[in-house]
Amino acid sequence: MLNVYLVEDDPLVSQHVRDALNDAPGMRCVGHASRLADARNELPQCRPDVLLSDLGLPDGDGTELIGELSHAPASEGVWHPHILVFSVFGDEARVIHAIEAGADGYFLKGCTSDELVRAVEQAARGESPISPAIARHLLKRFRDDGYSDSSFRDSGFSQDTVPGASATATMDLEAPSRSEHEVSAREHQVLRLVAQGYVSEEIAERLLTTPRAVATHVRDVYRKLQLGQRSRVAGKANTRPSWA
Repeated sequence: MLNVYLVEDDPLVSQHVRDALNDAPGMRCVGHASRLADARNELPQCRPDVLLSDLGLPDGDGTELIGELSHAPASEGVWHPHILVFSVFGDEARVIHAIEAGADGYFLKGCTSDELVRAVEQAARGESPISPAIARHLLKRFRDDGYSDSSFRDSGFSQDTVPGASATATMDLEAPSRSEHEVSAREHQVLRLVAQGYVSEEIAERLLTTPRAVATHVRDVYRKLQLGQRSRVAGKANTRPSWA
């Protein structure tokens, strides 16, 4: 049984989500909180497989909880649930901040019950559920911040088009990256296809790979974004003013 804990302050939305989860085969909602304080108290007892959390809550931002759970040292015996954001906030800053904090996936409210259940199942498998709108935010972020490595710039991969199977068949599946934070040409291809509305099975067919490989590429993109943020935080922490 896949156990899910919900953090959501809207009564109508929370009831709808709980019904969808409990109606799904092999899945159940083991707890619900409408405030961060309640979630912090109950999660250690529930220890769900997946945390499904909103961001805008009465006593704070759900990103705070995501960061606390994601960065808790394993040596302290803290379990690490898979974290899926389910929010009405679709602006770039919110999306990026939540992923950098440690979210494994980000889904916008307004999706169908089936889409939500599938996203929860993907998160439980260690994948990173992603919607077209979120993929577009990530592409813009990587382009603006210069995350892309030379394999993307030198691949002839257009900003406006995605190569078909015949074009991608001759490309390396994954060119060596110069940095663990850089995003490869193949990862850009996957994100761009997601942004155009293709699902994993369709992307796999176009790129001559498997749905599992597509899911891995998306997860790696999330991981690189999180690693980049941690490096920036560490860099600031190690910087001392001249008068210190």
